[in-house]
Amino acid sequence: MVKISDPITIRNMHVKNRFGFPPMLTSSSDLEGRPTDKTYRAYEQKARGGVGLMTYEATMVDPWMRGGTSAVIGRDENIPAYKKMTELVHNHNVAFGMQLNKQGLIFFTIAALYNFFGIPAIGPSKVDLLHSTSGFQELAPAWENTVKERNLEIKELSVKEIENIQQLYAAGAKRAIEAGFDYIEVHSAHGTLPSAFLTPYNNKRTDNYGGSLEKRCQFIIETIQKIRKSIGEIPPIFVRISADELVYDGLRIEDSVKIAKILEKNGVDCIDVSQGVILRSPFGIEIPSYVERGSFINLAAAIKKAVDIPVIGVGGINDPRMAARFIEEGKVDIIYMGRQLICDPETPSKYFNNQFDEIKYCIGCLQSCGSICIYDAYSGQNYQELTPSAQKKRIIILGGGIAGLEAARVSKLRGHEVEIFEKSDKIGGLMPLIAKEYKKQEFMNISNFLEIQLKKLKVPIHLNKDLTKDEIIKLKPDILVIATGTEATLPVKFKDKPNVITQDEAILKSKPMGKNVVVWGLDAYWKGGAETVLTLNEEGYNIKALMGSNTVVASIILACTGRRIWILQYLKKNKIPIYTKAKLIDVMDNGVKYLDADENEHFIEADTLVYCGSRVSDGKKLRDEFKGVAPEIVLIGDCKRPRDVKAALEDAQTFARKLN
Repeated sequence: MVKISDPITIRNMHVKNRFGFPPMLTSSSDLEGRPTDKTYRAYEQKARGGVGLMTYEATMVDPWMRGGTSAVIGRDENIPAYKKMTELVHNHNVAFGMQLNKQGLIFFTIAALYNFFGIPAIGPSKVDLLHSTSGFQELAPAWENTVKERNLEIKELSVKEIENIQQLYAAGAKRAIEAGFDYIEVHSAHGTLPSAFLTPYNNKRTDNYGGSLEKRCQFIIETIQKIRKSIGEIPPIFVRISADELVYDGLRIEDSVKIAKILEKNGVDCIDVSQGVILRSPFGIEIPSYVERGSFINLAAAIKKAVDIPVIGVGGINDPRMAARFIEEGKVDIIYMGRQLICDPETPSKYFNNQFDEIKYCIGCLQSCGSICIYDAYSGQNYQELTPSAQKKRIIILGGGIAGLEAARVSKLRGHEVEIFEKSDKIGGLMPLIAKEYKKQEFMNISNFLEIQLKKLKVPIHLNKDLTKDEIIKLKPDILVIATGTEATLPVKFKDKPNVITQDEAILKSKPMGKNVVVWGLDAYWKGGAETVLTLNEEGYNIKALMGSNTVVASIILACTGRRIWILQYLKKNKIPIYTKAKLIDVMDNGVKYLDADENEHFIEADTLVYCGSRVSDGKKLRDEFKGVAPEIVLIGDCKRPRDVKAALEDAQTFARKLN
């Protein structure tokens, strides 16, 4: 039985184990498209953590590309910066490849979002642009008007243009090998230009590059052939495909099995199996917590049964034991763990050393994954080694939420004496509440990790302790940290109405709720009701409306496209009425009165209004009350200002790292 710790050979390339890190954008390149110190820090952390194979992020082969944050291998002068990158990674005995990409419809759409229309939308055929970007249209409602007003359309590539693009891939591959990369991967998934040739809804050509499945593979076959001629016989060539594009008219697994066989026959050494299309079904790429961990592995398993070359599987896997099981079951040859290795780069090493309680497990929030993980603002691109403090301080922390726990953990690691006092009977703050919402149980990973670490560090945590000023004075702190979090509140005019309850009360069922519900608050997490609607709907409540004063739904996770489009599609599928730019006027016994975006008054019959609005903190009040109990009083987390998980943990880290 093959194990995840076993080495594997791909063509002639030795890989020390079967943990892999996939190509994921860091957007950390300089204006010339070269890696920067931030890039080096991010990749070296992963290499140091015990992974066997890593693929560098999608790197553009276009020579003209400048002025953004995309990686570029289209010019010879960029080679030295990449050579420094490969040397750093090779110091840790990691097989390191580069994924090649070409400006296409994805790049055009993103550029157009920022009102830059100097780049044409190119593709195999002149098909309906709105259809090819239907998911993007759902995320950005103004996109349809932009397309129509500017007469935007896809430009069909000529045969000569296709040949020129293939030569760009070949030249980029040669530069990558000269820079020290061990292998080349052609990105033919997620809606990239090569994948557009493969998929039937984007390729309507009638020449040698379109029609039958075999002809739709012609672009990628010729590209591989040119790359092989350019780089010689030694380096392996990988191809990444979307085995299921997760749209009704796209590639399905039966198509992709045939594509994989064609690729193997034409010299491809490894198939990297992904899924989804970023402009139509991004939840297959940016996989939210609503999708079960490892649920896409059967796509890779189906392809592995059909080919004799190695196959890589991916799909939101955050537990190395699950990864190991998939390898042992013969489903795949290598497991990519992208966001998990961003969350905790040392996951492979911790697995090999049986340190499972030391692993930070990804929660699937999809926030900041390219640059850092929300667990740690000083990770990834911002990595800073933790060093001992010069002066030992006695630190008393009021509040056992994630900000207080993280401040205690990092302070203790730096050599300080720390105690935590929590007025309730449990730690974790809002995390246990958030984790009760629909398929968000993994948000508890953060507080579970912190609880385990603080126990190991022997940091005292006192529950059911609401300290007085005199009690704090007796503890003789050098620093008092106030991390008491926030509480949900209602507008004054609704506080005495029994049929108006807070988001917290709705989730915990701590107050009576009627069957017919209106949810106020369009955002996500605890700042809004988008995910609370999912939760209540799944529990059997009749959601009469989701409304709020915001202009869009779930704006706080605007960049988390996989998470946000899943929410939007759920709301649409379940026919939940949504009202943006609304104004709440009154709540009566039998319903809710509001003004729409045009100031027209409406009434919705309902039993209960769930108010997901602002939260209040007593942090500043406590700071004034406890003035003089310690030489220094610090506010961190939500009690400083209500924000989110990322901000709370960043506050805690910054406080602890700045201690002398």
